[in-house]
Amino acid sequence: MKKSLLKKIFVLLLSAALLSSAFAAPKNKKTKAKKLYVGVGNAYKPYCYIDEKGKLAGYEFEVLKAIDELLPEYEFEFEATEFASLFSSLSQKKYDVIAQQIEYNPDRASKYEFTKETYTTFVTYITVPEKVQGIKSLEDVAGKTAIESPGDNGIWYLEDFNKKHPGKEIKIDIVRVSTDETVAGLNSGRWDFAVRTKRDVQELNEKYNAHLKITGEPIQKSSTYFLFQKGNTELRDAFDNAIRQLKASGKLRQISIDVIGGDYTEAE
Repeated sequence: MKKSLLKKIFVLLLSAALLSSAFAAPKNKKTKAKKLYVGVGNAYKPYCYIDEKGKLAGYEFEVLKAIDELLPEYEFEFEATEFASLFSSLSQKKYDVIAQQIEYNPDRASKYEFTKETYTTFVTYITVPEKVQGIKSLEDVAGKTAIESPGDNGIWYLEDFNKKHPGKEIKIDIVRVSTDETVAGLNSGRWDFAVRTKRDVQELNEKYNAHLKITGEPIQKSSTYFLFQKGNTELRDAFDNAIRQLKASGKLRQISIDVIGGDYTEAE
């Protein structure tokens, strides 16, 4: 009798415990993802731009979406803006990360954190109208005028040339104008040259009938990086790990082919 009573008490206690656990919070409840504010350029096709439907599109966007999929601990929230304002917004902590084919230079490195992994090559050349002959290097455009948009890394390379060549300085006209105005200005002689990649010039010729060409050896051979607030190495490392995974799987290469038209993830 006593044994039977103990058995009943055990069953009742076990049932109560199971019922209690059914209403308890799950032990392995997923942690809520941290929101990540991502600033992306809005007018550099095919890298980052606003499409005809008013939505963010381009290579940067597709790579960032692929990184987002690999980082479940973060929830990406995108905002498109002008290139020049990306850096100030990052400094003001409006964004956690920024992207628009951003190259390395010492001034930027002193203010921001760069990924260690790169995700696109960025090789630029002197770009002139097709009719122009005899230009092969920056020495050949000494005293001439270049057009550059605010924030372009080409400005840094031209200014570096000027520092090293006193008396042979290149004039740098830093202005924000439309693509049509840039093409017209180069062909009319308002500006003597620009600094562009091969793929930029190809697109200008195909879509704007620009009659431009690259000439000489590259001004610089660099790569592109994602930028973060100075000291945010945890987020940088997470991005680096994701980029390595995209490279290893071949997905980064495929995004480049699908969006840009070729594999620009390796050195040209």
